[in-house]
Amino acid sequence: MDPTHEQLVRRARRIRLVALDVDGVLTDGQLEYTAAGESPKHFHVHDGLGIRLLHDAGIAVAVLTARGCAPLERRVAELSIVHFRGDCRDKLAALERLAQELGIDLDEVCFASDDVLDLPALKAVGLAGSVADGHPAARQAAHWVSRRKGGHGAVRELCDLIVDAQGGLDRAHRKLLSREQGRQREQAAEALRFGVIIPARYGSSRLPGKPLVDLAGKPMIVHVLDNARQSGADFVVVATDDERIAEVVASAGGEAMMTAAHHASGTDRLAEVTTRMDLDADTVVVNLQGDEPLLKPDLVSLVARALVLRPRAGVATVATPITDIDDVFDPSVVKVVVDHSGLAVTFSRAPVPWVRDLFQGPEPPTALPDWPTFLRHVGLYAYRVSTLRTITAQPPVPLEQAESLEQLRALWLGIPIQVAVVDEAPAHSVDTPADVAVTESMLPPPPAPPQEATEAKDPKRATTPGV
Repeated sequence: MDPTHEQLVRRARRIRLVALDVDGVLTDGQLEYTAAGESPKHFHVHDGLGIRLLHDAGIAVAVLTARGCAPLERRVAELSIVHFRGDCRDKLAALERLAQELGIDLDEVCFASDDVLDLPALKAVGLAGSVADGHPAARQAAHWVSRRKGGHGAVRELCDLIVDAQGGLDRAHRKLLSREQGRQREQAAEALRFGVIIPARYGSSRLPGKPLVDLAGKPMIVHVLDNARQSGADFVVVATDDERIAEVVASAGGEAMMTAAHHASGTDRLAEVTTRMDLDADTVVVNLQGDEPLLKPDLVSLVARALVLRPRAGVATVATPITDIDDVFDPSVVKVVVDHSGLAVTFSRAPVPWVRDLFQGPEPPTALPDWPTFLRHVGLYAYRVSTLRTITAQPPVPLEQAESLEQLRALWLGIPIQVAVVDEAPAHSVDTPADVAVTESMLPPPPAPPQEATEAKDPKRATTPGV
């Protein structure tokens, strides 16, 4: 087995969705019209059998085309293909939507096309296929090219490659397994299960006793606690090193857990709580900082959902587009670069990605380029408990220490981080006395104390019996 074939087989083993272009792949690409205006597509029987093999092996099949027609729709129905896009001109966008619907990554998708217009999609997927008579650029971009022409059994070749690479497991078993996995993903999305742990340390160099600072009539930690309760979390625990914070949380009806005072970070404090609560390895917990009273509950559930729907990721976090060029060059603004599937490539205080032609000119740039979109990292995290324990068991790594960014430890360990991009950045945390006044102005005012109803006194009524 030559190295090229080994790489091809490794790619094929990961495939969970096969997406097929129509003209030139599933059919021979010739356009013929009847009096009714329909194009009688030519479908090869062996291609249909190959698609049934994929179904039996538990691999989803999609058909993507820019021009739908009645014959194609009938063929799709005959083969029980549920993922049919009959008016699809942007194949990459369609594949991204399909992958999101199925809860898979693009590198678990195989796409077969013969068209130069589909190069972005071919370059984005885990296994790109083309046909013997495909466009030269499509064949060059593909990992695999059939021996047969499109519409003449080429799809069957592709199906055989994938099924064989995946070990020829019992078809019925794979089918049941795929259905069970799909059912579990659907249940996870519908019944989102996660917990929130709020690390709250009393000591702060810029604002001592920060969690207990009064904001609009309530201690800051109680505002954070209330937001966490509204997020839909199964449990909310405040992890603190100070009895005063624990007492305030308890008086507000919350649960507090005293943790060790020596923890270097809130992440370490989280790990202690998950161990003492004996949480399962797959439990998802959100690290909600105790100094973010304005962070909305919806954002907490969003980051948890981002992790639940991406089984391969160990961490999820949030980012928002940068609109100010000065923020790109501000080292206090942490930037994140993501790949096509939304996984973090890197985090940095430097301006990344570095747009060479714009940034190294003689004059500093005054506006952001149209592309790429710069993303600002928001320090809200969801962890799988097993991942959290792995990260905290590892001492700080040089890359993390160089940038002073703890999340780089996870990337250094090879842990995928899913990034959920939101349009609007959450409000800034409370770090200084000046932040207190700004934050308080953004909170609703405390409710007015109840007043006793006063009834106007009527001397005549007061002396009238029975009134």
